[in-house]
Amino acid sequence: MHANVHADRNEWRLPPDETLQVADPKAKKAEVGDEEELALHEDEGHNWWSIIFSLLVIGLVISGIVAAIFLVGYVDELLYWHGQRMQLDEYLQGELTPRRLPPSWISHSHFVYQADDGSLAILDTSHNFTVTILVTNHTLVSLRDETKTFPQIALFQRQLNVKGYQCSKDLKYVLFQHNVKSVFRQSFTAQYTIYDVSKDHHIPVRLESSPKAQPETLQYVSWLGDTNSLLIVYNNDIYLRQSPSDETDTRLTFSGRPDVVYNGIPDWLYQEDVLKSPEALWSSYDGTHLLYATFNDSDVGILNFPWFKTEAVLPANKAASRAPSFPASKTVRYPTPGATNPTVRLWVLDISNLTDLHSRMVKPPQALVGQDYYLTSAGWIGQKNTQVSVVWMNRAQNLSIISACLAPNWTCIETHAERAAERAWLDIQEHPVFSPDGDSFLMLAAVQEGSRESYTHIKHVTVTQQHIAVLSHGRHEVDRILSWDNVSHL
Repeated sequence: MHANVHADRNEWRLPPDETLQVADPKAKKAEVGDEEELALHEDEGHNWWSIIFSLLVIGLVISGIVAAIFLVGYVDELLYWHGQRMQLDEYLQGELTPRRLPPSWISHSHFVYQADDGSLAILDTSHNFTVTILVTNHTLVSLRDETKTFPQIALFQRQLNVKGYQCSKDLKYVLFQHNVKSVFRQSFTAQYTIYDVSKDHHIPVRLESSPKAQPETLQYVSWLGDTNSLLIVYNNDIYLRQSPSDETDTRLTFSGRPDVVYNGIPDWLYQEDVLKSPEALWSSYDGTHLLYATFNDSDVGILNFPWFKTEAVLPANKAASRAPSFPASKTVRYPTPGATNPTVRLWVLDISNLTDLHSRMVKPPQALVGQDYYLTSAGWIGQKNTQVSVVWMNRAQNLSIISACLAPNWTCIETHAERAAERAWLDIQEHPVFSPDGDSFLMLAAVQEGSRESYTHIKHVTVTQQHIAVLSHGRHEVDRILSWDNVSHL
């Protein structure tokens, strides 16, 4: 048996006589390596195509989402591509709050509220809850930037940035409050405009002595009782305008002094801790008499305190500016414990005849004569102008007296008194709600529940019978009496 050997190296073939042929193992390994390398290159190419395809799919999905957002119209809200960033002083000054005017009842069946479109509407609860527009939204919307660029638009449309409103009793006029600037927590200055509903006409509220072209900044403006006359407080004095269209005013008080003597508005102590209200005057129902308080701070000590402004910390224009080394300072008449309190006086002024004005001082009850006291609340009883109710409290705040003061001498007589327990004091409550004849009233007072705990509840006091009944019970607080149907006992 013979083997045939070819000339080519590493080539072996099986001879025809069953001779075995042995292959070179190194050559076989090289062939296998070439095949694996080729397969690896094919896998890498396949992975790159998969990545490119995935990126294309992701890009298409993102493009679809962005297109959908543009079509729906929410791109500004979701991505914040437009607008301005929120500033710290906008939050500190309370500018980021909903601008909706508060609703109010103008009668037992009519309710005024701000509709969704911004207009003032009247809801009639007695006739199938029908709604009528009192003031359109064009009157209530501010032009802001447009008025700077096109002042003739503001002159023509006379639109206002309204913060508050009061409707006259006959709904012929609406008193708007705008451009409000805070003084302290309860006090402010503002500009006022009267809107004539039938004529669609605006009347700026200015005093007779003020420039015609400049709006007047006033301390308080309100309707006088059930009439269309206006009460105005300016520089701590009270003025009366008999008609919205009048250009003359009648000055009712002459003792006002800025930061010293206040007529019709409270000083710092009373607005912060006692009355907690920007006004201290109450008109009779028919508008013929005015009950107002006078606060004299001449003997009250002066407190100086630093006044920090948000603009000094964070400039609104975002420009680099250096804040002053020391903050500005303000002064306030602040009575420290044991020092002199503001002197408060209550007056009744007959304004039925403006050419012959007469005022009488309301005298406190006998139990408070010769000692310091606070005037905590006051108001007229019924629709007549012959009786007022006044709530007084001694300086120790452990005695509160509800009194009735009758014309013509206006001397107050104690009708009910609340006394605190030993080493305790009384909280200042809302003014009592009286029946039309003044013979009974509802009040808030502390009522003991259990062995030691006390809660604020409703008491019903009958003056002539000297009868007291507690109407609410339980371990909860009654915050306020909104209304009283004394006929149906509700």
